[in-house]
Amino acid sequence: MIYEIANLKVEMNPKYERLMRQSVSYESSGAPVIRIAPDPNDESRVVMKRPSEEEREYICCSAAFCRKIVRHERFFLHASAVVYEGEAYLFSAPSGTGKSTHTAFWRELFPGSYILNDDKPVIWPEEERITVWGSPFAGKTNLQVNKGVPLKGICFLKQGNENQMQQVTEDHALALMLNNTWRPRSNEEMNLLLDMMEQVVSRVTIYEMSCTRELEAAKLSYRVMKGKGL
Repeated sequence: MIYEIANLKVEMNPKYERLMRQSVSYESSGAPVIRIAPDPNDESRVVMKRPSEEEREYICCSAAFCRKIVRHERFFLHASAVVYEGEAYLFSAPSGTGKSTHTAFWRELFPGSYILNDDKPVIWPEEERITVWGSPFAGKTNLQVNKGVPLKGICFLKQGNENQMQQVTEDHALALMLNNTWRPRSNEEMNLLLDMMEQVVSRVTIYEMSCTRELEAAKLSYRVMKGKGL
């Protein structure tokens, strides 16, 4: 099967229902530039966690996709991407920190907002703009849309007893991004990834936020990232 993901033609032949279902809206035709299949090395690691065969296929195809897009001027960020008024806002954090809860609050507070991807949005630093794309690899929620949207800002979340948010330096932003994506083993691919990330941090404002799991946290991130102040 041919799919178009993040404006790339991808050949992928899922066997199980989950990946088939989440990929339906990406079905396409034409010559692929990427071929995705589970890597035996990934499968040997994942099997230790005892997932079903369906889950193992999903995880391994996701990993293969995330590795291969680096050579096509794209990379993923482990984040929940919410779109509001035609712009994408990414909230990144380790699993269980509350990024999906935070973007769910945005959807509750701001009518018309929606989740572009709830786990692995794809970032494409184009010459004219930086675009965020949905992908079939959307984590447990399956919240994803096959669409590209201009990136407005990125916020890295950590749990706290009160809501505090600040802009970070470019060097710190790079470190945060590297901790929330796949890091290549080859020097060539690492240089490609770092070049893309440097484009992002030089053109998009990056924030770090200590926050609670309450609506007020989403109100604060909205005000700051929309440029409305504290």
